Amino acid sequence: MSTMDKYYDKNHYFTSSNWGKWGDDDEKGVLNDLTPDQVLKAISLVKKGKIYDLETERFHGMPIWDGHCGFEILSYANPMGRRNMKGSGKYDKAYSWNDDGGMLGKDKDAYHMGCNSELMIAPLHSGTHIDALCHWTTGKDDHFYNGYSCANYMSNFGPLKCDVAQIPPMVMRGVLLDIAGYKGLPHLKPNYIITPEDCKACAEWEGITLQKGDAILLRTGEKWPDSSNCPNAGLGLPAARYLVEECGAYIIGDDMSCLDGFHADGSSSVPMHPQPVHHYLLIQMGIHIMEYLQLDKLAADKEYEVCFICTPAKVRSATAMFIRPIAIV
Repeated sequence: MSTMDKYYDKNHYFTSSNWGKWGDDDEKGVLNDLTPDQVLKAISLVKKGKIYDLETERFHGMPIWDGHCGFEILSYANPMGRRNMKGSGKYDKAYSWNDDGGMLGKDKDAYHMGCNSELMIAPLHSGTHIDALCHWTTGKDDHFYNGYSCANYMSNFGPLKCDVAQIPPMVMRGVLLDIAGYKGLPHLKPNYIITPEDCKACAEWEGITLQKGDAILLRTGEKWPDSSNCPNAGLGLPAARYLVEECGAYIIGDDMSCLDGFHADGSSSVPMHPQPVHHYLLIQMGIHIMEYLQLDKLAADKEYEVCFICTPAKVRSATAMFIRPIAIV
């Protein structure tokens, strides 16, 4: 069996596992192995002081994967609205700020202060985000990474293990694999599934050697917020295995709404499996996934090796989180 053929071996698709590698109570996965030395090497890549923002903008009507709810942002308070509540008798002074005795009553406010605030209702799996290791489950017991099951570790407020709050800040070497650029295309064709050969040849084309501890950033060339140039293009399971088992990737992301690639008939890179890459990376290997990364500017400047920084907010029991990852060169 050749070096590449082994990643297509269906008998070994889901036999690899990092369960227990960092202890039976581990919730961080591969990021346990991110060392101070790797951080220092990543920082040493900064030569120009140029920052690339890899995040999408978020707004009402933004594209979101069909499996999640929509995005809403609503005004909660504004100066006009608060003033119109004055004297209505409808609300307590804690809310009717301009009433006499209220926070903005005339006896307390000589500067005509007002306030704008809002309420956001949105899936945390929207725009540029990171998946926690509890996101997808498998088996009749609905287990996720390290064997934690929903039967034992799901609360009314979400998973009790492997949530977003367990993801540490990341400063690491980032490698852009511009798959579309390597193929000489503005974007991949719809339903194109990235292979191990694509990843290996793309790195050689860029003059990059993939190393243990890398953050792999895959560019299909999809355009935000249109997201209609190469729908359902994405990573195949053999390529995911190659990047992890051969190259030592610590985290993988792309510019699509879903890292998994799908054929035109809706099937994935593994027969009868709706999310094989998510299964392998999140559940088996403890490797976090990023989606909707904005990689066009890095590709246009041919910046293939970067200092990659990502610091997800710590929200207990969340299965994903908005991120604003940056690349510095």
